[in-house]
Amino acid sequence: MNEEKIINNKAWQNTNVWKRGLAMLLFGFIAGFVRFIITMISLFQFISLLFTEKPNFPLVKFGQSLNNYLYQINQFLTINSEIYPFPF
Repeated sequence: MNEEKIINNKAWQNTNVWKRGLAMLLFGFIAGFVRFIITMISLFQFISLLFTEKPNFPLVKFGQSLNNYLYQINQFLTINSEIYPFPF
């Protein structure tokens, strides 16, 4: 029982845990912004399909990049990866 308390106290005092927590908070906000941009891209792509009957290919590539970035953020947030997403 005493060992468990000692381990828990050490976790609270570990600065790396706090740094990761702050990074997770920051990346959570960034992820929300990226999701908003992806939504705007999807709306623009739909309008593009309505009028030109083809997607905007530069936005397709940009959307793919944003999706990859969002995947990296989600991996970090769910502690499936220790690698900080770009730009860190």
